Amino acid sequence: MLLLNFKNWSFSKTQLLPNAQKAMLKKDFDTLQTTLNLDVIETLIEQPVSLSKLFFENKTTIGVSSIKNIASYYQLIDTILEKKNKEVIDYTEASQEEIYFSGAENLNAHLNSEIAICGINKHTDESLFEEYCEDFELTPFSFEIPDNLSTRDICVFTNNTLLICLDLIKDKKVKKNLIKLLHQNNIQIINLQQNQISTGILNLIYSDNTIIMSQTTKELFHNTQLSQLNKHTIKIINCPTLELAQIKLRDIIL
Repeated sequence: MLLLNFKNWSFSKTQLLPNAQKAMLKKDFDTLQTTLNLDVIETLIEQPVSLSKLFFENKTTIGVSSIKNIASYYQLIDTILEKKNKEVIDYTEASQEEIYFSGAENLNAHLNSEIAICGINKHTDESLFEEYCEDFELTPFSFEIPDNLSTRDICVFTNNTLLICLDLIKDKKVKKNLIKLLHQNNIQIINLQQNQISTGILNLIYSDNTIIMSQTTKELFHNTQLSQLNKHTIKIINCPTLELAQIKLRDIIL
């Protein structure tokens, strides 16, 4: 996995003095790099950027998203594509027509079952979702979600499990069809509550049968939910300054 070098990023939300903020970010960065043994991506960008919004990938192919101000990220995109060394699908041209789709932030996929889930709202173009699904050979399943949330805020696949807040899918028929689709593909559901979503319970990443999260995130799960996750390895890694700045692990790790 790749780690974006965020040590020089600047945040107003932390209310820390610049030197203190820089020292604490370095501590978070060193914790991530040494604990997870990640390849570091250097960037000249000094403001937060989300890798989850910029890219969607499978084992052989990586898609570059159509997001606002995409030209600001060309240097970073080129660096990551060189590191990934995969076939590239470029969706950025759609941004010229103000059509946007934020990669893995909007599209959550179970690659083995070839299922793609997308929460549709005013920030997500459904036609681009369908284009992603066609290019990556995925079966699309979409539903409406509130404008203040992304798909990745409300659900994530971890192996053959989907963590999801079903209460945010208001259409009962759509919800029933999603549950049926998941059961047909032997995918277990761990249902999350809306208050857990609003407090950031899905600030975690999944890789190689390991769920990586902070202690703060782990404490948001109920014991019954954690017991359902017991087939995974859970690795706890604490980055308090990133959490204070509301930077998610998926923003900086790809």
